[in-house]
Amino acid sequence: MALPDDGFLTPEIGSWGEDKYDLVKKYAEMFATSMKRKWDARAYVDLFSGPGRAKIEGSGKIVNGSPLIAIDVKDPFDKYIFCEENSEKLEALKARVQNHYASLNVAFIHGDANKVVKKILDELPYSSERKMLGFCFADPYKLKNLQFSTISALSERFMDFLILIPTGMDALRNRALYEKPTDITVANFLGDPEWRNLWQAAQKQGVKFDRFLIEAYERQMSNLNYIYGGTQDSVLIRSTEKKLRLYRLGFFSRHPRGQEFWNEARKYSQHQGDLFRD
Repeated sequence: MALPDDGFLTPEIGSWGEDKYDLVKKYAEMFATSMKRKWDARAYVDLFSGPGRAKIEGSGKIVNGSPLIAIDVKDPFDKYIFCEENSEKLEALKARVQNHYASLNVAFIHGDANKVVKKILDELPYSSERKMLGFCFADPYKLKNLQFSTISALSERFMDFLILIPTGMDALRNRALYEKPTDITVANFLGDPEWRNLWQAAQKQGVKFDRFLIEAYERQMSNLNYIYGGTQDSVLIRSTEKKLRLYRLGFFSRHPRGQEFWNEARKYSQHQGDLFRD
């Protein structure tokens, strides 16, 4: 549904962004409602929250971004934590939340998510007497924007993750740069300084760089005791016109119920006809 212009910062995004937001919406709704009476608190964490709204390039259609999608679910989370490095975007998000959702428990954290992860952890409604389950959405534009150490730190709590892995729009374009021995981008993203050895072995088997990255990421999440069904459970997002591979959305949960929710979210996504073509 298109929204009116509210006068606050509304950056343009490609039309494929709606595919991503649709999946966030479907999962957040099922998570928030189903877990409402099973945990003392439910938290939503957005590591790259943006201003809360976006304008679809070409059409001018205004849509809610992930923070307001999560905040607008039928059974709101008990705590929302929005992190954003760009102060102008964060101020726009604050204004939108305060104008329409002032009664909700929301924390705004200014800074690079990798540098302020302790602040994020401190805001989680968790204690030895209070059981909390969280859903974290990480939407980095580039590999360098998200470090695996950040995900690992958040995983110390009960947390499901939906993570954008910029395999096409960043990794494939900059592969030559990232392969250089002095570059640490992929090492930080995967949390594995020895990744090049695995990449060399994968190349000999004919594996492409984008698939190598998602498979390597899945293995690292497996080491944190997250369940995954393989790369086929991730969602490939393509550009609208040229159908170029842009990124994959990887979902990770430690409980089979989380995987069930994700499968349902994929099944009922309104754009599913385009999402699953590999």
